[in-house]
Amino acid sequence: MRPDVAATMKKGTTAPICVLYGEDAYSRGRNVDELVERLTSMRGGADVNAFDAAESSVDDIASAVMTAPMFASARVVVVRRFEEMTADDQARLIRALAPGKRPTDRRVPDETHVVIVSSSRTVPRKEVNAAGPNVAAFEFRPAYARDARAFVFERAKELGVRIEPDAASLLLELAGFDYAAISQELEKVITYLGPGGRKIAVDDIRAAVGRSSSQTIFDFCDAVIGGDSAQAISAQADLIRSERQVLSILSTLATQLRRLMAARVLLDGGSTQDEAATTLSAGNPRMKWREARAVAQASHLTQTQIAAMLSRIARADLDIKTGVMAENLAMEVLVSDLCVRQKLQ
Repeated sequence: MRPDVAATMKKGTTAPICVLYGEDAYSRGRNVDELVERLTSMRGGADVNAFDAAESSVDDIASAVMTAPMFASARVVVVRRFEEMTADDQARLIRALAPGKRPTDRRVPDETHVVIVSSSRTVPRKEVNAAGPNVAAFEFRPAYARDARAFVFERAKELGVRIEPDAASLLLELAGFDYAAISQELEKVITYLGPGGRKIAVDDIRAAVGRSSSQTIFDFCDAVIGGDSAQAISAQADLIRSERQVLSILSTLATQLRRLMAARVLLDGGSTQDEAATTLSAGNPRMKWREARAVAQASHLTQTQIAAMLSRIARADLDIKTGVMAENLAMEVLVSDLCVRQKLQ
């Protein structure tokens, strides 16, 4: 468990509501699992209720939280995919559970803890701040090159193997900086080496590690945004073969386009590309390169074009969820439609 998350447990003053959010899915997921396990063991066991925010209303979740546990002395309510709620609903849920920062403002029973999980980079900050110590929010930012490299050696040690520095570099080149992908590929290499495997070398990485789906998803997004239908269809096929969920692909594409919209708004407001990238990265130089790429892509599109692409993605999402089209067919039609639109602009 990350030190700051663990620290709240050690003090014995765990906030009744914990929000774990951010783009580092691997670290976020591990901390959620460990936090839930720790909370359930605090009182010798607890009921665990899970909600998917994409399929549950604010009232349903709030009602469940405020209901006393039936089969145990405590309850842990886990709300996943919080990012699928609208910003208004996110804020409303936080207000419903903790409208203020005093202990008497808590609407969460003493024997209940709430763990909210989101892949978004943001939370309803106004409501979180207003709740004070009743809500603890922990952000899990994507790894940078140096952090990811350190993780390779740490994870290898956890798995009981050693890895050569050059092999670590190649692994990062192939798998990207996503912790989940790095861990998965290391486990694959260990399986390849077999029992009593030797130190992992460059040739072992070349033999056992493939191109990561994390990198492929961004190749897919870039191809669609650039109107390259052949590259988009190829990347989509790789993603489907890697068992990436279609709705997850749609969500990532929509997220990329929303970043482009934010960039386009800044450009239309008179910002230079460099100024826009600085604003989007919140002044963080380590994040500026990524935002600079989004700004460059946005410079070739209008707000109307980006909005039309987002609308088309929403329609594909609805077609899939209502059964109008099968997932793969809906994706093929979507990719073809978006790329054709880009070429016609």
